Amino acid sequence: MKIIKPIYCRSLLTLTAILCLLAAVACGGKKPYRIDGTVEGLGTQNVTAVYYDGTSLKEVTTNAVNSEFHIEGLAGQPVVIEIYDNQRHRIGCVAAKNGEEIKVKFKAGDAYFMESDGNKLSEELGEFLKKNADDLNGAIEKRIASAPADELSVLLAGYYYDITADALRADSILSLIDNATVTANAMLRPKAEMAERMARTPEKAASFVLYASTDTMATFEPSTTTNTLYIFTDIHNMPDSIIEYADSMAREWRVASIRLSVDSFGWHKDTRRFSRKVEHFWALGGVANGQLRGFNIPRVPYFIVADTAANQIYRGTSLPVLPE
Repeated sequence: MKIIKPIYCRSLLTLTAILCLLAAVACGGKKPYRIDGTVEGLGTQNVTAVYYDGTSLKEVTTNAVNSEFHIEGLAGQPVVIEIYDNQRHRIGCVAAKNGEEIKVKFKAGDAYFMESDGNKLSEELGEFLKKNADDLNGAIEKRIASAPADELSVLLAGYYYDITADALRADSILSLIDNATVTANAMLRPKAEMAERMARTPEKAASFVLYASTDTMATFEPSTTTNTLYIFTDIHNMPDSIIEYADSMAREWRVASIRLSVDSFGWHKDTRRFSRKVEHFWALGGVANGQLRGFNIPRVPYFIVADTAANQIYRGTSLPVLPE
């Protein structure tokens, strides 16, 4: 035993050293990145960092105290980290690499304000957002057109470009970026695919089969006698403005409220806030639900109006205002 024990200990120490070395190699052999953040007006609350590490989507929650938060991490590749408040509103994005010490400042309620130091891409992003806040989408399109391979162009396309403003144009703009780059980018790929689908959105509103508020599968078809209003949301507490609008429209139109949240928690309770004329559905899997493929929902809340021939006469993120 006196001989075996030292050998065992040395073997254990050697194995530990090898594992540490492998971990260091896997993360580039560098120390963790550190982000010291300030969100003006945030106060004290949880903030959540979401990023793609090259394999899967990661989510880390920390506490912001007096509007300041700190995040550390190791990643096998440079990452773009999205910061959200405790209401799941995005505060902003910051790029980071192992070994970097980054200082970043945001403003609560202003997704386009950002000041950063310590990472070149984050610094460029902050300057771009500040300079182009008045017409961010237009500026991003010009940036992509002039430098489609640039990493700032790719970051803006994946995290800030609004494809709902003009789907046909968005599809053309995003096609300027190299296909291999789009395919490898976890944020840009689904956006490019969505823009492509939206560019060829069917003119007709199709019927669908989804979970109804009776906890059974039900078929919904657009009305042949009145307009049909579709309301797509993913939140558990429906804003009063949408409820009031839906109830007023349901007096003359057929109205379907479709919940796209990942689970049905709170859904039944929320449906009771509407009048009985509004029909309620829950789409398991959200926008990925195959029954909704023909609607091409780019974001939520989203509204579609179909006429009596099932033609989609309105699509948008604002409550529809149609002529009499």
